[in-house]
Amino acid sequence: MAKKCPPCKEAPGWLTTFSDLMSLLMTFFVLLFSMSSVDAKKYEQAVQSLSETLAGGKGFSPEQQAYFNSSNSPATQNAPRTAKESFIDELKPLYESLIETYQNSGRDGQQIKMVLDKKKGLIRITFPESISFDPGRSALKRKFRYLLHKLFLLKDEPIHVMVVGHTDKRPIHGGRFRSNWELSAARAAAVADELIESGIFKPQQVEVVGKAATEPVDPRDTPEAYAKNRRVEILVKPNRLQQQKVIQQVKQLQNTL
Repeated sequence: MAKKCPPCKEAPGWLTTFSDLMSLLMTFFVLLFSMSSVDAKKYEQAVQSLSETLAGGKGFSPEQQAYFNSSNSPATQNAPRTAKESFIDELKPLYESLIETYQNSGRDGQQIKMVLDKKKGLIRITFPESISFDPGRSALKRKFRYLLHKLFLLKDEPIHVMVVGHTDKRPIHGGRFRSNWELSAARAAAVADELIESGIFKPQQVEVVGKAATEPVDPRDTPEAYAKNRRVEILVKPNRLQQQKVIQQVKQLQNTL
């Protein structure tokens, strides 16, 4: 006669809740990982530490180990770059060329500030009023024309250019312009005209914006701060059609993996 198996002990009720908690935590961390660009190795170490704490030192579950094995595979490590990263790759050689060009342009060229803005995917070139315009005027100084012509190295590049005029916050009294809005827009338009008439850019590549005193780089009420805020910026970025082409190429590459 066959022996009867002893009755199985029921698992304690808290174990089901604990298992659900572990699954939810894993899902939460995977979601955070998919939305960020954290270091994969540090993320793996953090999950391992949490798992050992909650699971009594057992470390990764089989599902977790399989996930990290796939994350560390060559196919994952060699994943295609994002569209924004591709834009930065396009702009970096231009940025380096501009830095070299203006560093060799004497004392005036050294006053020009250039930044490769990786968040916005553009190059920001800042010309202070001291080398570009006389106070309250929109006529380009001769030396400013010379410095603008240095942008000829961008002539055949597939880029979009935004010229932005900035002033300080002190009101205008008398003269040709009624407000800082008019002055900032007129200065930006004068720069755009020079770039177009000199053959550096085509009209469809250029956009003009006047921002008056709405974006100060120094909010203090001092002569030095006012001087910093009076400036013209040229923002260089891949044109919209080129951006769309890059995005399409990235998507096609991702679909092949």
